[in-house]
Amino acid sequence: MKRNAVGAVGAQGAQAFGSFFLQILVVRSLGLDGLGTFSILYGVMVLVAGILTGFVGDSLVVLERRERTVRSALQHYAIGLSLIAGIVSAIVMIPTGLITPHQALWFGIAVGLFGLEELMRRLLMANVLFWRVAAIDLSAFLGSLAVVGIGVLRHRIDLDLFLMAIAVGQVVAILLGIVLLPRAERFVVGFVRGDYRLVAAYGVWRSAQQFLRPGLLTVVRALVTVFVGLAATGLLETARVYVAPAMLVISGLTSFLFVSYARNKAAGVTSQLRRADRSVGILLGTTTLMSVVFLVALPFVGPLLFGTTPQLLAVIGWLAYAASVSAVTPYGALAAVGGRQALVFAIRVSDTLLSAIAVLVILALGVQPSFAPVALSVGSIAGGLAIRAFILRPEARREQAIR
Repeated sequence: MKRNAVGAVGAQGAQAFGSFFLQILVVRSLGLDGLGTFSILYGVMVLVAGILTGFVGDSLVVLERRERTVRSALQHYAIGLSLIAGIVSAIVMIPTGLITPHQALWFGIAVGLFGLEELMRRLLMANVLFWRVAAIDLSAFLGSLAVVGIGVLRHRIDLDLFLMAIAVGQVVAILLGIVLLPRAERFVVGFVRGDYRLVAAYGVWRSAQQFLRPGLLTVVRALVTVFVGLAATGLLETARVYVAPAMLVISGLTSFLFVSYARNKAAGVTSQLRRADRSVGILLGTTTLMSVVFLVALPFVGPLLFGTTPQLLAVIGWLAYAASVSAVTPYGALAAVGGRQALVFAIRVSDTLLSAIAVLVILALGVQPSFAPVALSVGSIAGGLAIRAFILRPEARREQAIR
């Protein structure tokens, strides 16, 4: 159990390391404005990956994915949604003026491949093969780094190069993922009519929920860009990237908990809720310790990584946001596994809107963007407490009454 939990953190760590290093190269090569643009584009990729993970990835964990009709539906949804997401993302970005039509082409390709690679990660996770997930993430990073290296040798370092690097890295990861899949999972069913309704009934709520957090961060980036400018977005991003290790630990353990809850439904809500409470305590303690380390190291590590020191208030804000996420995600994962994904989504929509409005208000009032992550934390904590109080606790009481 502990080995799998460590593997889950390692898997997120490998992915986060690749993202982290790539963004360091961007800010070093393209400056803060370049990082601001790249962060918006990369945020869209994460957003699309989150939607696909919820709709297809979480469905293949919870549903019987080896049934032919379920497998067929999962395959069709994976390919179709990835293709649509890539095309729509490219078309929507062109009118914004952030990227050229040529860059939009590479962006669309990268978005689709990013989503497919995320599904490959989820399939490995469903088999509790987290260290193999780390391997394909590392291969994605090395593939991307190779493309950037070629660009450096040709004296061509621009946004096109980084978008191309992401696309190539995802292809490398997908191919390696196919090789690393267990033999029982390495099959594709024919074009039979799939059980689309069954997959959609579960997946639509999970994808909508997965959309919320990256969607909220994308909204924050857009609001900061509109109210203050791209350079301010870049500064806020340097602080977020600096504290990314805290978020990767939380994300890794949450992925592990979701799979674990799904595989142990028979344990009952009461037992699982106690476990979720313990997990929240562990995550909060870990986040607090990491926060102290990050703050102490900031004056030394910040300039080394970014060429400048990330804003202290922004770093503190993102650490507070990381702590809020660690306090709520285990409850959301447990409730979703129990079949209450629609109600979880309703609560998460409410706290997301609360967070977005809070950020909009502080920016409109002229408060510096560094306080935006703190505003996000308020809604996040409120949503997690609501899930525990209004979904999990009542179910636990009903279970105890039956016994």
